[in-house]
Amino acid sequence: MMKQEFCTKVGSDVVGLYLTGDGPRMVINREEYELTRPCWDLEMVMGQRHHVITFYWRGEVKLSVRFDASNDVLLKLFDYLSYRTEKVRYA
Repeated sequence: MMKQEFCTKVGSDVVGLYLTGDGPRMVINREEYELTRPCWDLEMVMGQRHHVITFYWRGEVKLSVRFDASNDVLLKLFDYLSYRTEKVRYA
């Protein structure tokens, strides 16, 4: 059974984060990414008024969004994914 933890619309993209019995999964539009696999990465560039979050899968950009620095929803998503990355080191 999957439980929705996070879902938001960013521009024309729908981004979601779900917990499953096998671990968390990121959903971007209709594509699903298992975050327990070591082939993803996350990057954030922070500016005064805007930030950019980029999600990579196997080195390919799957999502890159620019958003207002005051957008708490995307900052929380970045924090969660960053915590997962620090907790499980693959390299």
